[in-house]
Amino acid sequence: MKTALFVLTLSVFFVACAVSRAAEPRPTATPTLTSTATPTATATTFPTDTPAPTATPTAEPLISEVLPAVRPPQEPPASAPRFHRGGTSLPLPEGTTVVWGGCASDGTCYWYNFYWAPTHEVVMQPGEPQYKVQHELCHAHQHWSINGGAPLAPADYDLESWYATAEGQSFTAAVSGLPWPWTHSAVSGLEDFAWTCAYWYLDPAYLLQVSPERYDWVANNLP
Repeated sequence: MKTALFVLTLSVFFVACAVSRAAEPRPTATPTLTSTATPTATATTFPTDTPAPTATPTAEPLISEVLPAVRPPQEPPASAPRFHRGGTSLPLPEGTTVVWGGCASDGTCYWYNFYWAPTHEVVMQPGEPQYKVQHELCHAHQHWSINGGAPLAPADYDLESWYATAEGQSFTAAVSGLPWPWTHSAVSGLEDFAWTCAYWYLDPAYLLQVSPERYDWVANNLP
């Protein structure tokens, strides 16, 4: 009897323990959180209205500050004016002088200007201009070209033998066929030379204008 009671008591005890255990709340398992890197949000790029690229400006061409970039058609440049060189010294017979009044020192007189070979004198009428004086001095130069100013035969006082000199022949050939440019003058090679020579020393620009061929000759043959 006691044994049965003991067994019953023990059974009740175990049942109570089981119930008690069943009633106890069980600890909730805490999940282990693994630290996972949070992905960085990638911004979604939406197409935007992008302005069209502008063309890179072409470098400006270098333009002269003096000349235009484009030249309009132009007339060909005129020839540069020639330098009007003139004579500097004219060889004359020794002792050549200029006298006024129409008469040479030996008494020879004329109403016009003349060079008198026997006395080496340029004889001028009163009031004559310088270019006429130079013209007669160029006749004196012709005497010098003939024989350096030595005495001439009376028949040669008009200096006709000058045509036979190297100077006379060269000048005559140079002007052959050219128009006669001088007014109020006898037409002869002697006079042509004297006028050409005179303007070479006093007004070379005029000589060049009147006769470029004569200008070129004296530029190459007279000092």
